[in-house]
Amino acid sequence: MSFGLPASFSQYIPLNNLSKAAFQYAAIRTFEKLNWAVIAINEDLLIAETNQMNSTWNEKITVDFSLDDPLLISSSNGNQIYDRGRNKKNTEFFFDEFNEARKEVTQTDEGKDAKEKLLARTKENCKLNNREERSVTEFYSVFSIFIPTSQYLITPLLLLANILVFFSMFFSGVHFFSPAILDLIHWGANYGPLTTDGDWWRLITSVFVHIGFIHLVANCYALAYVGLFLESHLKKIGFLSLYLFCGILASLSSLYWNEDLVCAGASGAIFGMYGILLVLIITKEIRQKLSTNTKFFIVFFIVINLLYSFEEGTDGAAHFGGFFAGIVFGSLYAYFKTKRNNALVFATLLTFILAPAISIYCKSKKIYIYQIIEYETKMQEFVDMEKMALEAYSIDYNSTKEDVLYMIKERGIYYWEEDIKLIKELDKLYLPKKIHDINKQLALYCELRKQVYELAYKKINENTSMYDGPIGSLNNKITDLLEEIAKSQKE
Repeated sequence: MSFGLPASFSQYIPLNNLSKAAFQYAAIRTFEKLNWAVIAINEDLLIAETNQMNSTWNEKITVDFSLDDPLLISSSNGNQIYDRGRNKKNTEFFFDEFNEARKEVTQTDEGKDAKEKLLARTKENCKLNNREERSVTEFYSVFSIFIPTSQYLITPLLLLANILVFFSMFFSGVHFFSPAILDLIHWGANYGPLTTDGDWWRLITSVFVHIGFIHLVANCYALAYVGLFLESHLKKIGFLSLYLFCGILASLSSLYWNEDLVCAGASGAIFGMYGILLVLIITKEIRQKLSTNTKFFIVFFIVINLLYSFEEGTDGAAHFGGFFAGIVFGSLYAYFKTKRNNALVFATLLTFILAPAISIYCKSKKIYIYQIIEYETKMQEFVDMEKMALEAYSIDYNSTKEDVLYMIKERGIYYWEEDIKLIKELDKLYLPKKIHDINKQLALYCELRKQVYELAYKKINENTSMYDGPIGSLNNKITDLLEEIAKSQKE
């Protein structure tokens, strides 16, 4: 087993009286027998690639002729930290076949023309092998998830960024599995009242903040696989841009639907990338030859996680927002096909149009939320004045007629009029229609109460029973109205 970055294994090969030309000829014959594709050749160097195993990264085999004894190097193409012994086995395979090929060279005297034809054929195959697209759909090892390669660069960098932020949080005192809400907000989680109050940077920082280690691992696993399939197709700038765009739109979706929920995690951005991948699979634009099992896994993963988005405590708005953003972006790439730059330009324009528009709406919605808070605070004043107005009926039997009339007029009628004024003022706020409808009912309730008090004042002042009928009728209306108000508040 070899370690390194990338993992590799090397060994010198004694010439044993072979000329460099004969050695090179034997090495080429060895590569042919092993079915390893030669990708570069010159006087001092011969480079080949091994066959792919399980649709993962293969190894590069280099034979360096510039030294006294040629050096054979087998190195992992995926920059894996360890190789499970594959590089050492490659050298063993090479030596087994090379020894046979060397015997052929020494035992047979092939003509110069035959050797030149072999070199010419090998050089021509180099061009074809370099043009050949090698699809990678499996990881070499668990460590290779985090190691950048030529076609898998942005994904591991994003993974490492998420891990760095998480452990920075942990070493600063944040709980490893269950971070406190205030800690998440402190580290940049998306929180409506703060985000809309000028902390718009939270739309992107929240994508790198995770709610515990399990949340981080799940998102890293999902991101690694979608990056493996997509990054080589979208290219580095396209993959990074679309990931961030999906993350921003997912955060805005959460802001739109969730008024006071603290939201964090890369899930929205990752769902966006899976939305892109799904479109490219359906339209057959993805270059990798994905197996039926792999396609089934991708669809199953998307469906299960979208269903899980409806669970309490899960930010389903961010999941669906990111996913539908990915569907749109994927459709752009499918439409433009090979013109990926055009697709990226349109995706950028769309994001720069939608993001400010949703932000402006969310900011106005924030005012709407704050006015509801103001309404609820003022309604406590309404309740307090209602209690004081109703106390006018709680009259001591020893009270004089003047005291009773004073309580009805100066306490009862006065506070009903004050409640009516308060309701009219509150009705000027930017509130939902439901609250405006309840306000009308409350204003009518206060008006009916005021009329009862005015008739009661006349009844006591004039010492007559002629107002008993109207008072009873008004009290019945009040009873019915209170039932309607209670019903409206429950709806």
